[in-house]
Formats: sequence, C-alpha cells, structure tokens
Amino acid sequence: MRQVPSEYVVIGSGRMATHFCHYLHLLHIPFRQWSRRNNSSVELKTLSTNCSRVLLLIKDAEIINFWESNPILHKKTCVHFSGSLLATNIFSAHPLMTFGQSLYEFEDYKKIPFILETPGPDFAELLPGLPNSNFKIPRELKVFYHALCVLSGNFTCIFWQKFFYELQHTFKIPAEIAYPYLEQITKNIVSNPNQALTGPLTRNDQKTIAANKAALKNDPFYDVYEAVTKLFPSREKNI
Repeated sequence: MRQVPSEYVVIGSGRMATHFCHYLHLLHIPFRQWSRRNNSSVELKTLSTNCSRVLLLIKDAEIINFWESNPILHKKTCVHFSGSLLATNIFSAHPLMTFGQSLYEFEDYKKIPFILETPGPDFAELLPGLPNSNFKIPRELKVFYHALCVLSGNFTCIFWQKFFYELQHTFKIPAEIAYPYLEQITKNIVSNPNQALTGPLTRNDQKTIAANKAALKNDPFYDVYEAVTKLFPSREKNI
C-alpha cells in the first residue's frame, strides 16, 4: 500500500509540540508526530522520507545535536521555534506567544504572529498553509528580541505568582480577587501602553516607595523593587 506523504513531521512531545500539532489538526493540515519517548529511529527515517517540512519542537539545547545526529534531516527543510537559538542549517520561526498546559481555541492560534530571521526564507516557504501574520527581524538582533520576550512575559509571570502566593498564604485571601486587577492592567497596556503605568513611581512618591522597600526588606523581591526604582528615571530613553 502506497504511503501518503505528510506535509509536516513534528519532532517532540512537549508543550510546544502538543499545541502545534493541535493547531495543524484544526487547520486540517496533514502531519505526523515523532518523539524519542514514543517512536523508534526507524520510524523517524520513514516519516522524514515522506514529508516536506520537519519541525524540531524540542528543547533548545537539543535541537542542533538532534539535527546533526540524524542525516536523514539534512536534505529536508527543518524549522525550529526557538526565540534565541541561532542555527546554521535549521530555519527559525518563533511564535510570539506563551503556551500553557491547556490547548487553545482555533481563533487564538490564528492570532499568533511568527518572527523570522532575515536573511532567510519567507513564512509561506517555511510553514505553508498557516494563515498567521509574520515579521522578519535581523538575525543579529534575535537574541535581544528574545530577551525582551522574557522580560515582558516570563518575568511578569513571576511577579504575579508572587502576588497570588502572598494573597493566599500571608493574607488568607483567594488569589482570584486579583484577577480583575490583572485584567484591567492588561487592557490598559494594550489600549495605551505609554500611559498604562500608575502608582508611586509615576507620581514620584518617594515616601510610599521608601515604605514599600522597608516592607520588603527581608523579602527576596526587595532587590527587584530596588532595581526597578533605579531603572525608572532612565526608562524614557529606552521606550
């Protein structure tokens, strides 16, 4: 029986691979998934022979070694989704999104922009069939771009985790009461980012800032608060 060539082979079984396979399924784009945990090297060779795109959706530190260890991939168009990895023989398409444990709605996936490197192939060549918006940035600025992603997304998540934890454990208050606060901050940032910041920093309320720092004196987040207050006066030079 003749094997039907698949459009994509997705390497990996982690969160990113799971989300993207779900998206391909919603788009009705043929794909096969392979992972060390569930498949053999023989299966990888078979799948790679009958595909047009190989997506290496595994840990950043493993991507180059995996490609080098599997010569069957060397004649394929291989793409990784890392925001910081600079590879010579593997193209990059970084989805500007955070991926949680739960799968998303179809419309949410379609809104995800992809960031490509220039020089490099166009989006339609790397990920044919996807309707997502896409943009190119200079290869030499890619790591800087990813650092900004971490600052804006990952670091703020840590701050909110801290707030939710203290509400629950120190104040015995449900974390859910802060959800409207979080939602409004997000809305303000989206609608008018340059005017979204409020609080003692914008008012230059040194008395409140000093009181906040005193309250955090024995808390690991004191250094974070101190760093931000030192950074704030020079922010306008960098935004």
